[in-house]
Amino acid sequence: MKIIKERERKIHTEFELSFVWKDTPSAGFGFPCNEKGNLLPLKPEAIENYNNCINGKYDVIAEGIKKRSWSYTNPAIGKCLCGEDVVLSNFTNTCDKCDSDYNMQGDLLASRSQWGEETGEHWTECY
Repeated sequence: MKIIKERERKIHTEFELSFVWKDTPSAGFGFPCNEKGNLLPLKPEAIENYNNCINGKYDVIAEGIKKRSWSYTNPAIGKCLCGEDVVLSNFTNTCDKCDSDYNMQGDLLASRSQWGEETGEHWTECY
């Protein structure tokens, strides 16, 4: 298998204007914004809640801009021996066209009839 797109680690960051209830600081509102605090487009219901937060109709404390980041991995994509693209996102990855199995690195795996040969397992226990 030839890897046509390498696995890549991504970091995603979002910002929100945060408000918490005075009597329940573990709950409140978060409105998506940019890093400077400018609101991103909101649904009408969210705009109403935001306005209630800033004009005092809700008994909340403004916490300012909160930054939230998380990371994830986009899986590699390989070209199967039959020419089909295979996303390598799992322990075992099967080509939709020819049923060949590959590991996450794109290595062709032995026939399923051979899986578990050394341990006495059936191939379904290895999949």
